[in-house]
Amino acid sequence: MIIYLKKYLFITISIFYSLSYLIYSQTKIDSLEFEKPNFTNNKLSTNLDKQLNTYNLNTNIRYITSSGKFTLGFSENFKSSFIKGIENTVRDDHQFNFLLTNSLSELLDFGLRLNNSILSDSRKLEINQASVSSINLFTRVKLIDDKIILFPNFGLTDNRQIGEKDKGFEYGIEARTNKLNLSDFKIDSELKFKNEDIAPRKNLIRFSGFRIFNKFERDIFNFFTFKYSQNRKDFYFPSDSLTSKFFNVKNNIQSRTETQYYVSNKITINEFIRNLSFESEGKLSFRNVEREIKYKLKENTSFYNFNTGVDELRLEIDGTLNYNSEKLNSNLRIVLSERDEKNRIIPFEGMNQIIFEQKKESEEQKNNTSFYGTIIFGTDYSLSKSDKINLNFYQSKLKYDTPSLINDDDRDEILTLIKLEYSKIINPFFSFYITSEGSQSHIVYIFASKSSNNNINRVIKLKTGSDLKTSFLNSTNIFEVSANYTSYDFEDVNSNLKSFSYRQFTALDSTNIILNKRVSLNFSGYIMLSEQGDFSWKSFSEKPKRFLREIFFEPKLVYNFENYYFVCGLRYFNLSTFNYEAKQRLFDSSFLSYGPTSIIAIKIFKELNLNFIGYYEFIKHSNSKSYQQANMNLNINWNF
Repeated sequence: MIIYLKKYLFITISIFYSLSYLIYSQTKIDSLEFEKPNFTNNKLSTNLDKQLNTYNLNTNIRYITSSGKFTLGFSENFKSSFIKGIENTVRDDHQFNFLLTNSLSELLDFGLRLNNSILSDSRKLEINQASVSSINLFTRVKLIDDKIILFPNFGLTDNRQIGEKDKGFEYGIEARTNKLNLSDFKIDSELKFKNEDIAPRKNLIRFSGFRIFNKFERDIFNFFTFKYSQNRKDFYFPSDSLTSKFFNVKNNIQSRTETQYYVSNKITINEFIRNLSFESEGKLSFRNVEREIKYKLKENTSFYNFNTGVDELRLEIDGTLNYNSEKLNSNLRIVLSERDEKNRIIPFEGMNQIIFEQKKESEEQKNNTSFYGTIIFGTDYSLSKSDKINLNFYQSKLKYDTPSLINDDDRDEILTLIKLEYSKIINPFFSFYITSEGSQSHIVYIFASKSSNNNINRVIKLKTGSDLKTSFLNSTNIFEVSANYTSYDFEDVNSNLKSFSYRQFTALDSTNIILNKRVSLNFSGYIMLSEQGDFSWKSFSEKPKRFLREIFFEPKLVYNFENYYFVCGLRYFNLSTFNYEAKQRLFDSSFLSYGPTSIIAIKIFKELNLNFIGYYEFIKHSNSKSYQQANMNLNINWNF
């Protein structure tokens, strides 16, 4: 049941994120490594966190300064985690970057860049130990009033992976054009070419992309985007004894090369009819992934001795209609997407034909095609200055097919969600809202071998909340009831399938009382009652199986004086579970945690802040011994 709740929450968030996406879209093609260093302001921060038996330390420093024609910058990011257990585990991750540039003229810069990354783990596995170091010289050349910028670069690199050390050269060029005018068109483009020759391995990056903008009459805009990228990464993996002996190597090498093509065209028409605008975009992309094993023996009959490839073709059409007026704001979005994925195995001379056919059948079983359609509708209507009604509707269908005759994962999924909300401002101090929400999802497997998983999930929610804000009191209260029903299509045929329900009531309160300019009282807490049980949708009857009662509250006293902020309070959490026997509720288990809490925040001076959050808890469990533990978070930020 928890899985269904998480799925429902994820879908809800995705829907409303999609609604916001109608207004804002990602248009940046890519980012260039030498143009945009990862340090832009001076800052030192460190964060120490302790939760249960896990300790985490994250320290970051960024510094950049200029003097005359020279600019110097560096950044250091160190992460360390310690897990205390039967066998203590320590993991460290370090990344260091250094940049020095000299402006020879307004059109020409010269620079030096250093990078160093180290990953280490206390576990005795070579795969958990890796490092990459590099030093590069580069120049920046500006042309045509800074509308074209070139970054040629050359350097040395040192790479360590699972006990293997490789050294070599890395070189390449980056380029960017910014709002380059060509007739009635404006063009933004980026190009990146990079090679890492660290024999016997080789890594490479190829990227080129451009975006063309054109404005027609009557506020009609057109955006055309093209991207091409290719990335190759070679990495070591343990080799079998026969291959190691024949080729005299410790580890084998796998090359992963990913190539992508992407084309899109978007047209926007603002107010082609009064208050009405339209936006449409078509996207076409192709992705190819090739995995190649460098050292192969003809006598080796392992499945992992073959090269494989994946081809993916995706087409998407997106249309949005917006209506905006003084009282009514509405949008309708339709998205149609189709994807085709093919997996293949690449033969080689002298291979074992029997193993090849088995591997080929295994790869073809992964082939799939899918069609996804979505309709999203949202509207806000102002009944008056203080009354507003909001309606959202979401409908989607997924059709998933697998061509392989031995694959039975073909299925259809349909999801419907509708939400209606009414909000009212009573006066400048008090407002409230009422929300009703319902959803239904239906999963249908095509083949009989999996049809027992066919099910319908229905969720109903009713929520009301209020906000009270005065000069001395701020209070938010929320009450919600929800019911989640899951029923299987063939429950009558298969006795192992049991439809179930999950009902829940939640009451939440957050209140802050201001006693004077320096002292205030803060309270936050909730009560949650949940019931699980067997359920019959036909008779709409439930047989309860399990009941959960969850109580949390945290009252705090807050003292604020100039640059100091102190909080002390009490944290209480109790979770009790009950089982049912002949409709009688019987106690099963309980978990109780309580103890003092504290927060200290100090602004030592304008740029330096120190924050400490900690709580000590006494833990009692009905099925184990009581114990105590401390939790804390220490954060220091210095913007210098």
